[in-house]
Amino acid sequence: MKVCHRCNATLENETNFCPVCGADQRFGSREKESSTLLMVLCILTVIGSVFQMFRGMLYEMVANADNNNEYIRGWIYSITAVVTIIGAIMMFQKQLKGLYVYTAGQAIYLLTCFWATSVYLDDVTDSDRILVWIISSIFIIPAIIFLILFWMDDCKRVLR
Repeated sequence: MKVCHRCNATLENETNFCPVCGADQRFGSREKESSTLLMVLCILTVIGSVFQMFRGMLYEMVANADNNNEYIRGWIYSITAVVTIIGAIMMFQKQLKGLYVYTAGQAIYLLTCFWATSVYLDDVTDSDRILVWIISSIFIIPAIIFLILFWMDDCKRVLR
């Protein structure tokens, strides 16, 4: 007797697919590695999203100190951080819907980052444009990398 790599159901030794969840038992160790990768990505996502929430609140505090009541970017950053945390928690529980929730939050976050970058580019001199792109890249590149990693087949295979 052996145990399913995904749902821990008891199986006969020669069983190739779990009758409960349908997981392929021939590649059990690879699925465990994928599961570990997914869990690490989820934990890093929660840590990064908490940082993003605080960053958004800091932006809002600075905007309020300047009496800029039209500034909403900080709220968008904070709300998308909450959405990505929810998506990461759902993926931690191996729910495929979590990937879609996470992706929606990250898409809105990335659009907001690109919009913010374009606003800053309008207000700076040509010599400062590179600096604006470098600073923006610090936030944009990790978000894109994590989206790509979460959408890899190895991670999606772990999600139900």
